[in-house]
Amino acid sequence: MTVKPHIQVNLNDVYRIFFEALKYDSIDALVEAAFNIFNLPVILTNENYKLICQYPKQKTGEEIWDTLLEKKVLPLSTVEEYQKEYLESMDRCYRPFYANSGLVKNCPRIFGEVYEGEQIYGHVAVFMFDSPLYPNDIDVVQVFVDALKMLMVPRKNRNIASLSSYLNDLLEPDTAPQVCSLATRSLALSLRGTFALMVTPVGNSASQRAFATMVISQIPTIYRSSVSTVYNGCIVTLLGMMKGGDYTEKEKDFFSDVVNYLSPANHPSGISQPFSNLLEMRGRFHQAHMTALLTDKPFEIFDRLFPDQMFELVCRNVDADMFIHPLLKQLRDYDSENNTEYFKTLMIYSLSFHNRESSAAKLCIHRNTLLYRLNRIEDIFDFSIEDPAKAIALLNSFQLWRVHQKNVTDNKNDA
Repeated sequence: MTVKPHIQVNLNDVYRIFFEALKYDSIDALVEAAFNIFNLPVILTNENYKLICQYPKQKTGEEIWDTLLEKKVLPLSTVEEYQKEYLESMDRCYRPFYANSGLVKNCPRIFGEVYEGEQIYGHVAVFMFDSPLYPNDIDVVQVFVDALKMLMVPRKNRNIASLSSYLNDLLEPDTAPQVCSLATRSLALSLRGTFALMVTPVGNSASQRAFATMVISQIPTIYRSSVSTVYNGCIVTLLGMMKGGDYTEKEKDFFSDVVNYLSPANHPSGISQPFSNLLEMRGRFHQAHMTALLTDKPFEIFDRLFPDQMFELVCRNVDADMFIHPLLKQLRDYDSENNTEYFKTLMIYSLSFHNRESSAAKLCIHRNTLLYRLNRIEDIFDFSIEDPAKAIALLNSFQLWRVHQKNVTDNKNDA
């Protein structure tokens, strides 16, 4: 990595640079400002040594830096080594200091800590490599830490933001196992109990993202035992302290309250099945997301629509027509040419699990008329409706067709 030489900077300039960065209300902007001051790699981790931000975002050849860049968290054994060597003799919270021996002999560091009272919020390190230590470098890091405190400490939602980051880690498919382990521990301790995942698609426009960002910072302050994040154009909310099993009426009322708060999103929400293993997060996201896409209600629970979610996944990933039994097209073509209702008749009969009385009632026809139509379908198309294998194929095909037609209609309406 090639950077400009590290030079001594006037403290007045340092205050000005960090003040300008604070206008962005962004931790990333502060870390980048520190890099620009030192011309050296700068890193910020949370209280558990999970990466919050590092700049520049490229490998340096230094093991710790590159590990955090790739894994996002340090191994517990490494953290323990550093604490034992540099922090054991200090108070619980420490002011910035320089170290150039032992574990950091090959790449000296300036260490700093973001804290308030006895509460630690983050750890800072400036990787010095072969650069000299100037008299005011420690003071510069102190100004950097003070600027970080202005964003990280006084906010009521600082812990919420940290939990949102953990939730996002569990949703991402490529998150390192160490990060997943830390995320599950932190979320389980904060939310407890059986969980439910609510997904509300909001879109990716600037106004939609702004609304989502506002909402995820507010939901946990209004609804206890919850944490939200924005993921793939959706507001994703993890709810704790569920009873497990089927959702109770009280829990459904709670879902309704949260959905009412999300009503400006103008899109239904989907609720996953209850679950206790947070490592299932991605699967539960798909449950809730597909449910949200299929319902026209303010919210729907996965079990009440299943298995339509499976057919929705087929529609979104392949040409659905290729998985629909050819008899359905033949029926539609025949109805169009002969003014019959064989397609509707067979669909109702199939989705009613071949219950003749129920099918006739839904079609508003006599039972004998239903039997006549079914016999005609078998004769015209040389198809045995009661054959078990063919009956299952038709049942799945009609379910897939319904979901596919809904998508076609929705796409036309959106256009």
